[in-house]
Amino acid sequence: MTYNQPGRGTHEVNSTGGTITHGNPVAINNEVGIAVKQKERGWDQGLANRAIIDVGEKFWLVKKGIVQVNTVAGFAKGDAVYITAATGVLTETSAGNVKFGRVVEVVGDGRGVPTGKVRIDLDAKDSF
Repeated sequence: MTYNQPGRGTHEVNSTGGTITHGNPVAINNEVGIAVKQKERGWDQGLANRAIIDVGEKFWLVKKGIVQVNTVAGFAKGDAVYITAATGVLTETSAGNVKFGRVVEVVGDGRGVPTGKVRIDLDAKDSF
């Protein structure tokens, strides 16, 4: 069973001025979502670099659906989640940040969420 239930997204180009890591939350071009690397790197680049989206590289941005990300201390089911536009860090603080989604599943609720993870409904960002 897949843990992500991705919905629609868009093709984007990394114009952040820095690298983006595949599978991480990102805010880019007034959009938020999960970055999905599309271009394979050569094996000579090393394992750690295989998930890096370079500046100017195209990637897919999952903007709808339920996604699993690393949790932040204090996240609970039903919490509104925001993302810092500059650094892509998830937070519950709304001031100066962009709406990201709402927590829908956490560890211990019987839905198979692994330790250190949380599931967020990206569609729910319009509900707060």
